[in-house]
Amino acid sequence: MTPEVTIHPFEKIAGHLLNAVRAAIEERFGLQAAIGEELAAPSQAYSRERGQYLSSPFLDLLAERARGGNQILLGVTAVDLYAPELNFVFGEASSAGRVAVFSIARLYSMTSAEQDREKTVERRAGAEAIHELGHVFNLSHCSRRDCVMWFSNTLAETDRKGTRFCPQHFQELRQAMRR
Repeated sequence: MTPEVTIHPFEKIAGHLLNAVRAAIEERFGLQAAIGEELAAPSQAYSRERGQYLSSPFLDLLAERARGGNQILLGVTAVDLYAPELNFVFGEASSAGRVAVFSIARLYSMTSAEQDREKTVERRAGAEAIHELGHVFNLSHCSRRDCVMWFSNTLAETDRKGTRFCPQHFQELRQAMRR
């Protein structure tokens, strides 16, 4: 049975952005994707010292909601995320829980015109959603800078990698999706 992806916004996320993420997932994975209910950001994840949210409690919250089976849950948040040992993360995923989360907080660039900026953020959000869902399907980071599974540490890297899988990761994804 084909997996389904439910996208849950944490707090308010613009509808056009959620729809762009949904469309990117459907196009790249060939899966049904739907927008789920809005969830509250886990308050216990907030670090006053850092002014950021730890990403793992978002995954825990999504895993609690999972119905199992073929369901994959993807969280989208506007708060800045971090993981231990890292200054920030664009997102995080759990293949065991079949859940992922990513943040749009660092996807905005002040150098673009307003209209161009929204399209750029939609494209970047699609790339980060696809990257994190790749991890849900057990894909590792890639050494190819143009593969969506490249580990991005900057917006320039996110823009360069785009939304496509390299041939190796594409084959790994096809195999993982058959299981």
